[in-house]
Amino acid sequence: MSEKIIAKDVKIGKNVFIGDNVEIRCKEKVYIGDNSVLTKDIKINCTSFETGDYLYMTDGCEIGRGGSNGPNSRVKIGNNVGIFEGTIINPSEEVTIGDNTGIGAEVMIWTHGAWLDITQGFPADFGSVTIGKNVWLPARSVVLPNVSIGNNVVIGINSIINRSLPDGCFAAGSPCKVIKENVYPKTLSKEDIKKLVVGIIDDWKKLIEFKGVTRTINVNYENEKIFLNQSHYETIYDIQEKTMNGYVNDVAEDLRDYLRRRGIKIYTGGLFKSI
Repeated sequence: MSEKIIAKDVKIGKNVFIGDNVEIRCKEKVYIGDNSVLTKDIKINCTSFETGDYLYMTDGCEIGRGGSNGPNSRVKIGNNVGIFEGTIINPSEEVTIGDNTGIGAEVMIWTHGAWLDITQGFPADFGSVTIGKNVWLPARSVVLPNVSIGNNVVIGINSIINRSLPDGCFAAGSPCKVIKENVYPKTLSKEDIKKLVVGIIDDWKKLIEFKGVTRTINVNYENEKIFLNQSHYETIYDIQEKTMNGYVNDVAEDLRDYLRRRGIKIYTGGLFKSI
């Protein structure tokens, strides 16, 4: 491991994985919550960087760039947040990301933007960015300064968000516009949830067979839990608690990773990996 963390105040939680070539330089503090993962080739440079538990940040992400050493250069990230490959966050002003939010690959979040001469009337924009809880900001989207995204929001891929968005909406486009209002979250019946989960399990069984796994595997869904049995060994995935307990091997991790890709997050503090 070749990580480097420099700050006046450093607190690293329990069971945190920090991979190779990770550099974190903050003037004031670095707090990383329990069971967090920072994979590799990650650069963080701001005044303070605080995360909740179960942060999952993957290869090549960067937090910093212009103006990232000022008094407002603060990044606050909630619990169960995913930030994926190649994302750039520029915190010349404060950036806040709420619980259970996903930031897709190669997203850019900017809190300042100026190049041309403002005395000739060209624009300059500086301001904080707030992203709420339960937000999906997918690949190659761009968030501009002075934007607040509400809770329970889904945004279309490759969108440019230059205005604030309300709770519960679906929005997309360049520039981003609200397409549907008050659509999230939806209340599903237990039967509807069971149908979704059983369908995902059936698809995974076909995939694991395609991968050449020949051992005997039984998977069942009951009371909002998935039960994976391999001979005399059992693994339990609790969908509501987002936890995994029991026997862990390559097959159990493959199912956890497949559930993630199908929209069911199970957190352990370890890397997501498939066979």
